[in-house]
Amino acid sequence: MAPRARAWRIRARLSPSYVGGPFCATSRGWMLACGAVVRLHVPPRPPGAGAPVGSEEGATKAKAMELAPPGEERNAWEEVDGSAVTALWTDRSGQETVMASRNGAVKGFGARWRLHHVPTCVCAATSAEERRFVAVGCADGSVLAWTVDGRGRRAVPKGETRHAHQGPVHAIAMDEAQRAAVSVGQDGCVRFWSWKGEELAHVDVVKGHDAAATDVDVHGKERVAVSVARDGTAIVWDLQTRTTKRTVVAGEEALEAVAFVPKEWMERDEGKDVRTAVRKGSIERKNKAQAGLWFWTGGDQGKLRLWDADTGNCKLQVEIEGASTGDGILGIQLVKEKKQLVCTTTDGRVLCYQFHTNPRDEREVGSLELLHQLVGNSDEIVDLRFLAGKGNELLLAAATNSTHIHVHRTDDLDCVATLVGHQHTVLCLDVAAIEDQETLLASGSKDQTLRIWTLESNGQRYQGRCVATGEGHMGAVGAVAFAHPKGGNVGFVATAGADRLLKVWSLQPLAEKRKQGPDEEAKPLALKATAAIAAHDKEINTVAVAPNNLYLATGSLDKTVKVWQMPHLSLHVALKGHRRGIWSLQFSPIDKVLASASGDRTIRLWNLADGTCIRTLEGHTSSVLKCQFASYGTQILSAGADGLLKHWEVRNGECIGTFDEHEDKVWALCSNEEEKVLATGGGDSTIQIWRDETEQEVMQAQEEEVNRVAKEQELSNALKQHQFGAAAKIAFELNRPHNLLTVCTELLSLEEEPLQLLSPLVSEWSGEKLARALEFVRDWTTNKRHCHVGQKVLQAVLQTKSPEDILKVPGIESLLEAIQPYTERHFNRINRLIQSTFLLDMALGSMNVLEAEDMEANDGSEPVQAMDGPYLGDPAIVPKRSRAGIAA
Repeated sequence: MAPRARAWRIRARLSPSYVGGPFCATSRGWMLACGAVVRLHVPPRPPGAGAPVGSEEGATKAKAMELAPPGEERNAWEEVDGSAVTALWTDRSGQETVMASRNGAVKGFGARWRLHHVPTCVCAATSAEERRFVAVGCADGSVLAWTVDGRGRRAVPKGETRHAHQGPVHAIAMDEAQRAAVSVGQDGCVRFWSWKGEELAHVDVVKGHDAAATDVDVHGKERVAVSVARDGTAIVWDLQTRTTKRTVVAGEEALEAVAFVPKEWMERDEGKDVRTAVRKGSIERKNKAQAGLWFWTGGDQGKLRLWDADTGNCKLQVEIEGASTGDGILGIQLVKEKKQLVCTTTDGRVLCYQFHTNPRDEREVGSLELLHQLVGNSDEIVDLRFLAGKGNELLLAAATNSTHIHVHRTDDLDCVATLVGHQHTVLCLDVAAIEDQETLLASGSKDQTLRIWTLESNGQRYQGRCVATGEGHMGAVGAVAFAHPKGGNVGFVATAGADRLLKVWSLQPLAEKRKQGPDEEAKPLALKATAAIAAHDKEINTVAVAPNNLYLATGSLDKTVKVWQMPHLSLHVALKGHRRGIWSLQFSPIDKVLASASGDRTIRLWNLADGTCIRTLEGHTSSVLKCQFASYGTQILSAGADGLLKHWEVRNGECIGTFDEHEDKVWALCSNEEEKVLATGGGDSTIQIWRDETEQEVMQAQEEEVNRVAKEQELSNALKQHQFGAAAKIAFELNRPHNLLTVCTELLSLEEEPLQLLSPLVSEWSGEKLARALEFVRDWTTNKRHCHVGQKVLQAVLQTKSPEDILKVPGIESLLEAIQPYTERHFNRINRLIQSTFLLDMALGSMNVLEAEDMEANDGSEPVQAMDGPYLGDPAIVPKRSRAGIAA
């Protein structure tokens, strides 16, 4: 039988990494500005293409790509001055980066300087070896430029124009070949710049837009630029004449981002079989020679559009996931080497699309396939549930205080699907496994509706589809629970919420509809409530279904738990005892026991037969928000508003584990069917994946015990054979000071000179091993029984090691400070003993009790005195002393 789960370890974490600031996409990864730091996010590899980022190998590779030593955040890359990063630029390789902060500090190309007047908004740069120019746009409309000296790492001002724009500068684009730049700002003007010698000079200004211009891009080879604005227009400019070549009207969409398409993207890759995207647009096939100049735009309607700059026609249109609910596009970046388009959205997501020029339909030229989706800001994690994906893939559905439900792959936490349909915040989730290894997902929302979802595999990603809805609640649906599957079917789903009603919805019509086969164009089935009752006096927070589907339990803010008998919802028992509202309920899988978590900081176990409380678990310091049984009903996991995850034994109510990894309330807690994986989430916007590693740790402990016994046997053999070097090495491997003490004691017990024996042994110690040896010496010196061994080893170290080598030892100052007072104390004690022996010798000599063979006449030589001791006179007879005699 497998050991009970005790060792939970975090194996993946999704923390806030992007909240809508500047970003750059390169072939090395995505650089995302989040607050005061810039994070390097490495997109996960497709399944089967190597180790995922969530694995140990993938995490090692991701860390290897960081340009600075990792700090508190795993992907924290760099910061400017501790304030929010407002501008970011990087070259195509991602090696050179320029960033600026809200406080006016600029950092790039190894230099750092500060603008002393206003915050920065945007920046652009060129990274040629012979000249590195940096241009910065500020909040007051100023545009400033510098050159960065590669040797001195100094930034030299190269021109500035105060208040060039009437308002903040929104974007700057530079043409490195032509040494020109274009800037746009809040005033809707487009300003043209050029380097005259080494100075950036203002050339011309054109009032091109009727609203704020938001972005601009430059195509160096064609000598054109394109600017977009919130008036819904995109204007193509001739950089030589600084006149308008084409004006494109995007309708009522306020445009926020623009990027030119490299002509290499339009080259067709013959013979490739490319999977097209779920949502895609197309254009009529043209000859490669006839392909013109194209550019992408994105705006507040969440539409990616491909435009022909020559004709002004829209060639391709793709709606991002969530565009129907108002999620807009903030920025567009192209990874030219990979033919990838990366865009950011207003809700903090980063989406990566692959551009294909050879879809299966020969009448089409281009399509976009969504490869990756990073949820940069999950807001508050409200609920979590595990789902079964294709094969053995494990997915995690998350309700994140949003109208969307994000589905993540647990290996790398890449968002593989977004379920869009609710009109208000999603509050609760539940899952049920049905036939054919499929899963139903239920969600309740503040829009007072219930929705049932299914997931279908779409290559490396998934597509969610709403198959049924339930309407009838008069308030937010805050609790939902499926019946346990019987025979591959789920009989009903129960909901409850702010209207204090408990409703039961039959899923039989959905099962019959599924037997007829899938119909993607069919509307969601309208579910009907088969039973409903006003269950409580206040809002209902949780609902649970018994394993036999014969009972329901509800918990409310009225401090009571009620158990209802199916199918007519007749009250079976009311459980009273909590002093605050109930937040979570779960039935035991093996006993007629119900667990309840409450705001009174306790978990109670109830006997369903008579309604008595059989045990109370206390230990949380704040409200307990979630509880669930684990280890086949023998243990309980709980999470609370104190940010703690606790592990309890049901038998005796003992807390066997506490895990403090969240910084705020933990609202969500769930486990997979095998109870080997946990997921937690809460108010800190962080999702954490935990794995039960008890078996691995037990096996590791057993292996360590076997190795320890073998090493101890080797140590014993080495001591018997007087192989002191090998014995000391084993003692260091075992980290056993006592074993090393035994080695040194055995060596000093030999009749040979001890320093000659210790020196070869000590000479092999260096670095960390020498530091550990000195730590052992420090401990031995404090003990009267072992101090002489410690002093001999210290003497050998001081004689065999140079001062330079000793000073290189980590923490040598503190070690010597600890050794010095005890060494002085032992020295003084031995000195006093030696002085006492001379007094005894003089007394015995005066009494003529020493035998002749132990005496020698005083020949007039200098009397023997103790070290630094007082002069005791000239004794007539001084006995001989040997080193062994003094030591004894």
